[in-house]
Amino acid sequence: MKAIQRMNPDDHLVSAKELKDVVAFGRKCSKTAFPNPTREGCPERARLRAMAHRDPRLTLEDLPIAHIVRCSPCFQEYLHLRRMSLLVRGLQITAASLVVLAVFVTAVLFVKDRISGRGEPSVSQQKQQRSEPQPNVVTPRPAVPVSPIPIKIDLAAFSPTRGDEKQDSRKKLHLPQKLLRVTLQMPLGMEPGEYLVRLKDSAGTDYADIRALGRINDGTTSVEVDLDLATASPGNFTLMIRPPGLSWRRYPVVIE
Repeated sequence: MKAIQRMNPDDHLVSAKELKDVVAFGRKCSKTAFPNPTREGCPERARLRAMAHRDPRLTLEDLPIAHIVRCSPCFQEYLHLRRMSLLVRGLQITAASLVVLAVFVTAVLFVKDRISGRGEPSVSQQKQQRSEPQPNVVTPRPAVPVSPIPIKIDLAAFSPTRGDEKQDSRKKLHLPQKLLRVTLQMPLGMEPGEYLVRLKDSAGTDYADIRALGRINDGTTSVEVDLDLATASPGNFTLMIRPPGLSWRRYPVVIE
């Protein structure tokens, strides 16, 4: 009777470090290895935001996971939205903790005053209480989430460049290092529809890649986008806008 050779289960176990390396490699590939300049088949930004915020109304079929891991722009945008979601959640948890701490300190002081008020203090205790300064109890204020700063930019005052045309260095868009809600007022003649908005740094790396809907009001088309420039390095950037059916327009930007 042949002896049954047992397989050692440890031969097929993957260490935690190996698994972490595999995940890091996959994240790196998904972030840069799948460019999609035309954004074909990309889901709406609202869907990516709901996925980043772990919206319980989304089912497994609603999650565009297969597309995100094969589309670097969508993957980067999802990571950005996920970081913002975790930041807001952390601020909310911190605010709740501070409120609980303030209630606890107030309750302790109240109980202490009630206990000390049951008996009349002696003359020496009264003198000591008069001489000792009373500590100031400051109730911490709960932190509130940071709201985007609204900014309106009239692009009709700037001359866009196309292709390899040289940019006019005298006219640049100046933006602060803040979380911004930018309303881009397009020049006359721009049609409503889906606009592509990108922000590139001086090295040509995409800092933001956004799809936004252009709406017409009083004969002028406006596009609203959120730009988180709080972590951007000061310097020269390029704002790229592609109206529906037209070529890219480029505008020089200085982040201060």
